[in-house]
Amino acid sequence: MAQPTENIREVLQKANDGWNSAFNSGNADAVAALYTPDAVVLPSTHAFVRGTSAIKDFWKELISAGVRNHGIELVDAVAAGDIAYATGKWSAEGGETQRYEGSIVTIFRRETDGSWRVCLHTWN
Repeated sequence: MAQPTENIREVLQKANDGWNSAFNSGNADAVAALYTPDAVVLPSTHAFVRGTSAIKDFWKELISAGVRNHGIELVDAVAAGDIAYATGKWSAEGGETQRYEGSIVTIFRRETDGSWRVCLHTWN
C-alpha cells in the first residue's frame, strides 16, 4: 500500500539526514548500517559495490580521502508498498578547495521492523 506523499517525504528526508550525519561524522560502519544487506551502490566512477562490507569499505575510503560536509536536498519522494525512491541534489567538499555536486537517486526498502533502508544508491 502506498503511503501519502507528505509522509514518505518526511520519512525519506529523515533517512537522508541520518545518512549525512553518519557520513559527516566519519563513521563508515554507521553509513553501511543504513543499507540493506543486499544493497548495491552504483558510483559513476567505480565498479558496482555490493553488500554491507564492500559498501563500508567504499565509504571509508572516501571519508579517509577527506570528503566531508555531505548534504542532500530532497527533490522528489515516492512510495509504492515497501519500496520508495528519492531524487535530489547532493553536494560535498574535499581537500582545501574541492567542491563536488550532482544528482542522486536512492531506492529504499521498508524492512520487517518498519525501518527504511537503502537498497540501491546512485549519483553523478
